[in-house]
Amino acid sequence: MHDIDTKLLRAFLTVAAERSFSRAAMRLGCSQATMSQRILQLEALLGVALLRRDYHDVTLTPAGQDLRAEAQALVDAHDGLVARVMRGRVAGSVRLGIAEDYVLPLLPQLWRRLGQFPGVEIAVVTGLSRDLCRQVEARSLDMAVVTLPETLPLAKVLARPPLLWVAAPGFEMPQDGVLPLALFPEGCAFRATALPLLTQLHRLALVSASGQVIHAAVVAGLAATVMAAGTIPQDLAPLNGLPELPLTCIQIVTREQGLSPAGEAVRGLVEGLW
Repeated sequence: MHDIDTKLLRAFLTVAAERSFSRAAMRLGCSQATMSQRILQLEALLGVALLRRDYHDVTLTPAGQDLRAEAQALVDAHDGLVARVMRGRVAGSVRLGIAEDYVLPLLPQLWRRLGQFPGVEIAVVTGLSRDLCRQVEARSLDMAVVTLPETLPLAKVLARPPLLWVAAPGFEMPQDGVLPLALFPEGCAFRATALPLLTQLHRLALVSASGQVIHAAVVAGLAATVMAAGTIPQDLAPLNGLPELPLTCIQIVTREQGLSPAGEAVRGLVEGLW
């Protein structure tokens, strides 16, 4: 009988969730070659092919589908065991998703508080809320902080702040009267809420999936954007004279089957930031 390193199982679960070796490698902080080697090693140990690889996609074989749930349970049990035996300290790995809107206001505070749990290893994934929710459902994330118009099952509402138009201080409307906007791609809840309310002439000066890119564009005066009250950086300010925006719903959604002690600790820290 061969012992299987949980590192190999984590590699398999991440590739299965991402359906891509390159994205899985980025998630786990290793090279694509290392990721491929781990999968090959796991397949050799088990004597079966777990993944089908082609140019555009990676899918599970029947054996891979059978392994996925049991591998996840084994990794979860491993993390729980580590947490229980490390002299009462909370320890283990946690996979946290954060919608791009909240990366800048949330992460610095979270890092400062995480110091009280030195045994916790945290991996952060950013993206659009809908995409993060799908990753929680697929169990490739333990939890995610998202913004959606509806409250999800297994979610806790963190805040219901109003949305605000935001720009750099001193931002002036262009002489042609067309408002330039910097927004996330289609699928963003803020974008879906704001654009139908905007009756005046406008154009998308920038569309990016990166919150940092949008922030830089707005700070530079290139465009205005939409943010939730309470998350606006100090170098930006609300922009008046535009249609009033509704409340939004910031929530933390958690995977089914519960969290490890480390996951519960991280969720408590996140909830305490609101």
